[in-house]
Amino acid sequence: MAVNNMTTTAAPNMTTTAVNNMTTTAGNNMTTTAAPNMTTTAGNNITTTAVNNMTTTAVNNMTTTAVNNMTTTAGNNMTTTAVNNMTTTAVNNMTTTAGNNMTTTAVNNMTTTAVNNMTTTAGNNMTTVPPLTPNITVEALETPVSRAECGTQQLCVAEPSVCDPSAAGSCFFLAARQQSGSNFDFSISGESDGYIAATLSPDSTVGDNDPTYVCANNNGVVRFFSTVLNNGQLVSTELNVNSVRGRVNGRRIQCSFAATLPSATTRTTGFAISLSDGSFNPTSGDLGSPTTRFRSPAVDLTNVNATVNNEITTTATTTAAPTTTATTTTTATTTTAGIMTTAAVTNMTTTAVNNMTTTAGNNMTTTAGNNMTTVPPLTPNITVEALETPVSRAECGTQQLCVAEPSVCDPSATGSCFFLAARQQSGSNFDFSISGESDGYIAATLSPDSTVGDNDPTYVCANNNGVVRFFSTVLNNGQLVSTELNVNSVRGRVNGRRIQCSFAATLPSATTRTTGFAISLSDGSFNPTSGDLGSPTTRFRSPAVDLTNVNATVNNEITTTTTTTTTTAAPTTTVNHGITFHQSLTQALLITVGALGLAML
Repeated sequence: MAVNNMTTTAAPNMTTTAVNNMTTTAGNNMTTTAAPNMTTTAGNNITTTAVNNMTTTAVNNMTTTAVNNMTTTAGNNMTTTAVNNMTTTAVNNMTTTAGNNMTTTAVNNMTTTAVNNMTTTAGNNMTTVPPLTPNITVEALETPVSRAECGTQQLCVAEPSVCDPSAAGSCFFLAARQQSGSNFDFSISGESDGYIAATLSPDSTVGDNDPTYVCANNNGVVRFFSTVLNNGQLVSTELNVNSVRGRVNGRRIQCSFAATLPSATTRTTGFAISLSDGSFNPTSGDLGSPTTRFRSPAVDLTNVNATVNNEITTTATTTAAPTTTATTTTTATTTTAGIMTTAAVTNMTTTAVNNMTTTAGNNMTTTAGNNMTTVPPLTPNITVEALETPVSRAECGTQQLCVAEPSVCDPSATGSCFFLAARQQSGSNFDFSISGESDGYIAATLSPDSTVGDNDPTYVCANNNGVVRFFSTVLNNGQLVSTELNVNSVRGRVNGRRIQCSFAATLPSATTRTTGFAISLSDGSFNPTSGDLGSPTTRFRSPAVDLTNVNATVNNEITTTTTTTTTTAAPTTTVNHGITFHQSLTQALLITVGALGLAML
């Protein structure tokens, strides 16, 4: 037991051997100066507890060998200065706990060899970056997300790779900038009617309880969720995230936030990034299962110059390589007889060219592998918002397919005409605009075969006392039957008899008999009191049309049929029958007169 203010000076070549279970407690302000060639061998279970202001100065060639279960607890303000050739060899189960403000200054040739189960616990004032305090309150994002500083101040990933989140167009984007330690600033952008999300996985397997940051469109404003992605489901949890800002512009959702990421595993050098979207119910707050739009391998988020590829796109391109010949062919026909079996491997993507016909024999089986990428259908929502910009012919033939009756119809000008524009979002999801004159409603029917009216989806915009009321229906045997369709983002306006509306819809798959959809534009009566829709009168009907071909020429089959009948049928029928009857009557009279003459003779 050492009292306070004790000073001990050891002579040269001093050897101290401590027996087993030795305990030494040093008092305050203890100073120990060890002379040259001092050797200390500690036996088993030695415990040394140093209190405040202990200073140890070791001179030359000091060797300390600790055997089993040595524990050293240092008090506050402990300073150890080692000079030349100090060697410490710790064997089994050595534990060192450092108190506050501990400083160790090693000079020349200091060697510490720790063997089994060595544990060091550092006290206060050790420099580490604390995690962020959770706060997911959303403030307004004043500056839109952009590609500024990509490659200089922040790492950027996108799908497609040229995505500019500040420009028009559908794309997914993430930017990451390190604050310090594991704290990063993130910005994400994407198009969705529900939510967009970013998942950061500390290993290469995305979806194993990985932190996922969700920005949802909550009736025009951003609602933020901190979640983990596990087995394809988002589970709300508290994450170290704050400084959340967000904005919604139509279908485009953008937000920024700061987050503390978990430590990357020893198997990777960074984080795998996943960008996704999904449905969101503003009433219940439920998040649908995410659909992945971008997925990367492990990325060092601090390397702003890193090239990050989309594994989904890469996989699809690599796997689909054998179909290159088919893609460059205008028309491909494959006929298979017998028992055909097709098995698709994991991550298989098949791209079919236009007008490809496959005739399969009996007992055909197709098995698709896992992770096939499909575009999810839109979430139904037929709430009507104001259509600020009138429907027009702008971008017809460049960005959208347009059909009209008459063909020169300009829906932004005065005059009675019917008009539809179609623009593909992705997959089977399209944006539509329709315009027409009616005291009741106008409607657009899209038939996946050439027979319009066989339970075909029909989108109805009715004049409900000066505002648009939207109906999702099917047309069957000339009657409109209300049903739920995958349609949303509805906007409408009424100006006198002119009704205009725009909406997004997921179309059914076209049948094998056609390469597109037959389009029908119609109008009919509407009772605002009862909500009843009268039978539609068709004003325009097309053959099957490829809606993705914005340059397609689409004729009105009703006009063509009417013109043909008027020009050819009427004159031919009337004139020919009259001539035939006149000739027959004349011949009969001549025969009768001849017979009478012969009888008189």
